[in-house]
Amino acid sequence: MTTEVWTSTRGRISEATRIILQEALEEENKKDTPSFGSEDLEEIHRSGTEAGLLGIYNFPGSVYATDGSNDRGVMGAGFFKLDEHRGGCC
Repeated sequence: MTTEVWTSTRGRISEATRIILQEALEEENKKDTPSFGSEDLEEIHRSGTEAGLLGIYNFPGSVYATDGSNDRGVMGAGFFKLDEHRGGCC
């Protein structure tokens, strides 16, 4: 798979940022573990996401997130249990 990143000719990306972006694009692990830090900016970010706008992070019950993916011809299903901050794949 080829990935291209285009930026404005007037924009400037530092070498450190370029390296971070390149490493992210070359990452073999296709799954991200959700971050639930308690810093102000992290909470502000979460509240602006689709789940945050729906009030999911403050829901008093159990919340499971699921998804399906086709990785190299094999179907898998992932889950994440919000109140326990854990997930897995089956």
